[in-house]
Amino acid sequence: MNALFNGVAANDLALSRGLQYGDGVFRTILIWDGQLLDWNLHLEKLSEDCAALELSVPDFSLLKAEATQLAAEQAKAVLKVMVMRQPGGRGYRFDAQASDRLLLCYPAPQYQEQCWTSGVNAFCSDFKLSLQPALAGIKHLNRLEQVLASRNWPQAADEGILCDQVGQLISGTRSNLFWVRAGVLCTPSLEESGVSGMMRNKILALAESMRIPTSIVKAPRAELESADEAFVSNSLIGIWPLRQFEQREWMAPGAVTLKLSAALQHPRLV
Repeated sequence: MNALFNGVAANDLALSRGLQYGDGVFRTILIWDGQLLDWNLHLEKLSEDCAALELSVPDFSLLKAEATQLAAEQAKAVLKVMVMRQPGGRGYRFDAQASDRLLLCYPAPQYQEQCWTSGVNAFCSDFKLSLQPALAGIKHLNRLEQVLASRNWPQAADEGILCDQVGQLISGTRSNLFWVRAGVLCTPSLEESGVSGMMRNKILALAESMRIPTSIVKAPRAELESADEAFVSNSLIGIWPLRQFEQREWMAPGAVTLKLSAALQHPRLV
């Protein structure tokens, strides 16, 4: 096959099924003082997602060596690890599970301290996530839904909250969603839609160790609007308390959010 990218002969990446079809998975890892935070937890999620798509998992020792090389001497940075199915097969069909890996390192984003100390503002996106149990929970390379959900972003908003086709809460555009009702930490079920982030798993495990009751639920938007407190999470920000969601306002952070944030001890990208 011959290929041109912006008029220039393309390399093998142009043949990647990850580029052509989104046939692959990825993880986003925070680098802090040259260290790969939560590396083993990210590998667990990477392995689960590869298995779900019938992709071979890269050699962990080789992957760690390459990641460490990129992370060296980086004070604050982000590492994106992508695993993509190797070219082969006709059209969408594939011949094997063999995979390629691509690692990208770029500067970490910066946020205001108040995102952690007094919370963020979220809006309810009018874009509805599709229902697809075969892909639910997987951090696959096709992120078109999140791209479309990020259109028409209100200027004052820090995150957008997404529901599925039947109106059930799922997540933020780039985060997982939690709220507290009567002392119980709730988070949406991801059986039919959404991405199960590493930080979501970490927070649920942390809550269990702290004897904070948890519940994975199917709930409409009204459930969030009537919650006692709420927050969003991902591997870069840790926990951001919600200060406002549409017309609902909270005194943020709430008591449970504050306890979890203190126990998590996640660095702040300020």
